[in-house]
Amino acid sequence: MASPPYHVQSAIDKIQVFPHSSVSALWDTKWRKLATMGVYPFHDGKVEDFDPVFQKLIQENSDDYNVFYDPEKYGAPFLPAAESLVAEAETAEKAGDTEKARDLYLRAGAVCRIGRFPIVRSALGKKLWELNKTAYLRASPYLSPPSSEVNIPFTHALSTAGESAKADIPAYVRTPGGEPPAAGWPVLLFICGLDHYRTDFEQRTARHARNGFACVIVEIPGTGDCPAAKHDPASTDRLWSSVFDWIDANKTQYRFDTSKTFARGMSTGGYNAIRIAHTHADKLFAVVAQGGGCHHMFDPQWIKAQNHMEYPFALADALTFKFGYQSIDEYAADAMQRFSLLESGIFEKTSARLFLINGMEDSIFPIEDSFIPLRHGRVKDARFLENRAHVGNPGADDIIYDWLNEVVR
Repeated sequence: MASPPYHVQSAIDKIQVFPHSSVSALWDTKWRKLATMGVYPFHDGKVEDFDPVFQKLIQENSDDYNVFYDPEKYGAPFLPAAESLVAEAETAEKAGDTEKARDLYLRAGAVCRIGRFPIVRSALGKKLWELNKTAYLRASPYLSPPSSEVNIPFTHALSTAGESAKADIPAYVRTPGGEPPAAGWPVLLFICGLDHYRTDFEQRTARHARNGFACVIVEIPGTGDCPAAKHDPASTDRLWSSVFDWIDANKTQYRFDTSKTFARGMSTGGYNAIRIAHTHADKLFAVVAQGGGCHHMFDPQWIKAQNHMEYPFALADALTFKFGYQSIDEYAADAMQRFSLLESGIFEKTSARLFLINGMEDSIFPIEDSFIPLRHGRVKDARFLENRAHVGNPGADDIIYDWLNEVVR
């Protein structure tokens, strides 16, 4: 399939100055507003935690945007800020103020997330990620509902792909409070994305749990602690087969209704959601793919433009790392033939019920990728929001909650 003139072609053709021209351009003109609102990627955080960090980043790096491409320099002011919040949380916890402690631990996690953004790609990024997990687990007992850590055996690991059956798939589980339905809780496999890991979906999984879904939150290859081979397209299939084995084996303990197992993936997780709907249709009641790509996301023209479109910085670099390539040029030259769901014949498989949703103005993964599954196999559900960017918010999340609540009945 030839590259189309994309719906957002003007963004591809125009090298944007904002927000990539300086640290202050990103913070003052775009990110500070999001931090004040407490929305992606600053959910769980407070703007007052980030103001001094970004001022230090600006001052110590002469406001040079190139610091975004040096994860050690970029992450340096975030670690002490996060450690300070953890210390405050511990003090509140010892004093018995668990609500304050919870919020401070989550705020520390948000600082860690932005400090290793968009992906763990350095020694300092790993340190921030470890602190992020520690802070989240310290907050977990005070969440509603609580979140528990589980280690899922990677039973379908393939040694020739560099995987180990001795490895675990780290995951979090959140089950609704109260008495489950007679058949058990419907299960929602929440598939994480490129820059958001299992610590980063507290608000969304809490709402799913309030709606009666037991959530199992898992990272994708090349991100977080996922043990699946990132350069092998089929590694995700082995990953999900292992997760489904665990869900089935533990359905009594967690009161899972495995006859109603759903999946939701966002962004790069949406790519995985489209794939899992076809590779594991027999395991799934329905799937939501939010902002996911499937084919054109690997177009060399698109990849070469990603670092100057909607994403804050280093998107092409992060995806290069996530998919196991050494350079953007290598990624652009090879990824379509290796990872495209269209080229691989995935769409010839039987699909589970699939809901595709995104914003029409997406310049992270092209909206055209949300159209491709509509042309293949069973009829799909779809909603594409005008004047909305990647993943379709504000608005898309509420549509998804309503759709899942309707379908599960």
